[in-house]
Amino acid sequence: MEINDIKSQLSINQVLQHYNLKPDKNQRLLCPFHPDKTPSLQIYPATNTYCCFSSNCDAGTGDTIQFIQLKENCNKHEALVKAASLLNGNTVAPQQPGTAAKLFIEAAPLEKIAVVTKLFKYFAKALPLTKKAVDYLEGRAINYKQHEAGYNSGDWHHKLNEKNFIASCESYGLLKAKPAGGFTTWAKDCIIFPLKNAENKIISLYGRSTTNDKEQRHFYLQNRSGLYPGYPALQTKKLILVESIIDAASLLQQKEITEQFTILSLYGTNGLTEEHQTAIASLPQLEEIVLMLNADEAGEAATHKHAHTLHTLHTHIRITHTSLPAGEDVNSVLCTHDDAKVLSDLIEQRKDFSFSIEKEKQSSSEIIPSSLTRLNTSNQELLIYDNCQLRIEVWGGIKITGLDRMKVTLKVQHKAKQLLPIRDTLDLYSRQQTEHLIQTISENFDANIKQTETTISELTNELENYRIKKIEALQPKEKAVNEMTAAARTTAISELKKEKLLERHNKMIGLTGIVGEEKNRMIAYLIYTMRKQQNPLHVMFLGASGSGKTYLQEKISELVPDEDKMEITQITENALYYFKQEELKHKLIIFEDLDGALQVFYPMRELQTKKKISKP
Repeated sequence: MEINDIKSQLSINQVLQHYNLKPDKNQRLLCPFHPDKTPSLQIYPATNTYCCFSSNCDAGTGDTIQFIQLKENCNKHEALVKAASLLNGNTVAPQQPGTAAKLFIEAAPLEKIAVVTKLFKYFAKALPLTKKAVDYLEGRAINYKQHEAGYNSGDWHHKLNEKNFIASCESYGLLKAKPAGGFTTWAKDCIIFPLKNAENKIISLYGRSTTNDKEQRHFYLQNRSGLYPGYPALQTKKLILVESIIDAASLLQQKEITEQFTILSLYGTNGLTEEHQTAIASLPQLEEIVLMLNADEAGEAATHKHAHTLHTLHTHIRITHTSLPAGEDVNSVLCTHDDAKVLSDLIEQRKDFSFSIEKEKQSSSEIIPSSLTRLNTSNQELLIYDNCQLRIEVWGGIKITGLDRMKVTLKVQHKAKQLLPIRDTLDLYSRQQTEHLIQTISENFDANIKQTETTISELTNELENYRIKKIEALQPKEKAVNEMTAAARTTAISELKKEKLLERHNKMIGLTGIVGEEKNRMIAYLIYTMRKQQNPLHVMFLGASGSGKTYLQEKISELVPDEDKMEITQITENALYYFKQEELKHKLIIFEDLDGALQVFYPMRELQTKKKISKP
């Protein structure tokens, strides 16, 4: 009996029943792998898997075999023996290595290696015979003769139709059976590159679409593993990390570069996996890592992130980064330049990362804007969050009122897979609703649940920052206080010291357009200037209708700076009580008409006599 047979025949409910565990009607139960008060372990009978949503638990997501491993605290071999015994109705103790169980454990990965190796050889023979594939690579400035590469036309299963081989391909995701008969092939119309393990054997495949550059362009097999072009040699001293396999192929063609550097491709912007880190950490002679990622916002953010991750692996080595032209990647630079030496020049001009405290602060100021730009707020009714794997649209925007909730309507799309989007309305501050969304995204898009949880958390943080900025933008800004310059102050004092001050001022007031009224205009001006004194004077303009009293008041008030006066047409009886303590100090308060001030006569008299008012 092979591993796949055990997994397909042994249900998760059988395993739970063996350990006396029973899920509720929602297929949830208290997690047995950590102290749990609220059921956090979700069971999926349809797929025979489980998932613990608690942040305090390391159980994560797994199948029946992994559940037994955790429960028995044993290795995979012992768990398989236990699973086989449960399937046969026996409860036996785990056997020692050397039994038949061990044979199929060791045979499974070899079988996959044999399958993908045989299939890649077929693809490699098909590439030079397919003009469309050759033309595509030439358009990307890639010489296929210098690389291990193939082409998948999608009809290989008609020629390699051995029964066992087809069944194996189906189990590893290379073929998918159609309900009406026949198969759908993985990575049809794609250039195929091999991914290799530490023994330099092909363990998996990568496909780059030749027909679709907008939706699904990249294809990996399930349970992605292996590196391109392979694990770095142990004697590697200088290592270049690029964002894509096409970028790696672009550098591998340059002899001048490969003589000095080893090339290793990531799985995209966020594709520095544990396998990459393990391979890099095992290089004893490594002296330098060069990050050569795309020159866009996502690439710059990933460069900073990966630099710090790599620094923790090798604290003593030099970490540098290149500066590609804005919006370009390695392959696009190669395509747009006649001389491939441009790539060597860019590598020669690489810059060092500094991990000092001062540099950390500077770097953070560069990282934060690029992180914030993940949330596109150009349309307040349609906010867009993009983290390279998922595109999340917030329809209708968010409300700035009610900081205790974050209710949103989301449309979630997977950027690399042609799947139907997920739509949901929820409160991101509700743990139950958020966990349900994370679970739905992970199941529908076959995404890592931890990464999905991080994405939703980052989206929530972005929306919080956006909402706070909107609230701050609505707050009234304090007016700048106008102060006299030293030159203006000197000129004013000199003017005040001259003889016949009042006479000269009266003449200057007349130049503003007030003809006649020489005594009245001078009295009004002097009283207005008394606002700065400890005991200011007050004035009332009296006269028959149409006599020009309002005109006189307005023209004299124009001689007072705007920040020192307050012109009121009408005021309610309690309005004066709402001013701040110092807000009316040394201010000129002007009522244009007596009728508009009738309701505030009493508080006005109190201000004139006591210079303060209060109300319980």
